[in-house]
Amino acid sequence: MRADFLRFLGISAVVFFSVSCKEETAQIGQPAPEIAAFDLQGNKAELSDWRGKTLLINFWSETCGACIVELKTLQQWAEKYPNHVQLVAMNIDGENADTQAIVSKRQLSLPVFKDQMKITAERYQLVGTPTSFVIAPNGKLLHKFEGLLSENDLQQLFNPTKNE
Repeated sequence: MRADFLRFLGISAVVFFSVSCKEETAQIGQPAPEIAAFDLQGNKAELSDWRGKTLLINFWSETCGACIVELKTLQQWAEKYPNHVQLVAMNIDGENADTQAIVSKRQLSLPVFKDQMKITAERYQLVGTPTSFVIAPNGKLLHKFEGLLSENDLQQLFNPTKNE
């Protein structure tokens, strides 16, 4: 009798979680998956915080030298063109990394968030860093860039009206 009850309970839990947990994965042209991240002060971040703005999420790691260089470049572009794209630097080093120390050492002033449990990286199907995603003001995923963003990509993102 107890074994039947435990089996019923286990099956019920599997059914409940498979029905109630929505599988979110990044697909171009579809709504962007929700992020599961916190800023360096511990405040929860949600995509709705940037609704109505073009958002660039840049996934990075402290052990990735190219990532650090790209973050500095992105920061410069965001400062030069503050009204075109909202920039978010998403650190994927986990909860034990001292991201604040890296941000201070590298003198980064852009918004930095921690994907402590790597849920956001999983939802965005992250393979490596740096990887960036562009989300439209309506919340749809527009672009995925694996590797460093090119000068041309940056120009189109931050200053799309300039023709060169």
